[in-house]
Amino acid sequence: MSEKKRRTAFSHRGYTLRSYTELMWARLMDSIGLFYLYEPHLIRLQGCSYLPDFYLPDADMYLEVKGAFATDEEKWKAEQVLEVTGRPVYILEGMPRSDRGGFMNARVSFPGAHGWVEISLFELGEMYEQAMGSEPYTAALLSVRDSDGDWVRSVRSVLDEVISEMISRNQNEARLRALHSDANQKRLNARGEPTKLDAAIAFWRRRAHGDRREAIA
Repeated sequence: MSEKKRRTAFSHRGYTLRSYTELMWARLMDSIGLFYLYEPHLIRLQGCSYLPDFYLPDADMYLEVKGAFATDEEKWKAEQVLEVTGRPVYILEGMPRSDRGGFMNARVSFPGAHGWVEISLFELGEMYEQAMGSEPYTAALLSVRDSDGDWVRSVRSVLDEVISEMISRNQNEARLRALHSDANQKRLNARGEPTKLDAAIAFWRRRAHGDRREAIA
């Protein structure tokens, strides 16, 4: 098993991400200028709690990173979040990768009017290239490729894993929530104007889910 797959903590922008897959999605969002917060909301559902991975403030929606294919239970929980909060959960399936031909190995699933809809990251990449041009598109492709720095473990990453082994799971979750809350606030304080992509996704969210959200509100 590779070192990256064994690791359970990846430091990025003040956050302690929980997997290499989350790190790659975060890098991609950074590259395309999509503003996000990490794990800001713990949501109470029937019989469980739900902590979505990423939150897009401008679109008021969540992004949840999963494996190659989201399970029916994972989709059910996402549907429950929409019912409880009015905020849709878009599931990011698989680890984003790329080559000269475009993105691969990942897709986005989201609840539609007649069931779940899937769109490949390759298709989304083509749309992004048409809207933004070849240079930003190339930068986005490069953002999800392995780099030598992925193998270098920061002191913070090592300490995070050591601490997580020394305390209980509940204590570690509380520690991470405090850490991420602070990092989220710093990002909000330092943020500039929303990007074109922030605005475009907010528009899509209102168009695709606005009626249902307003009915819940």
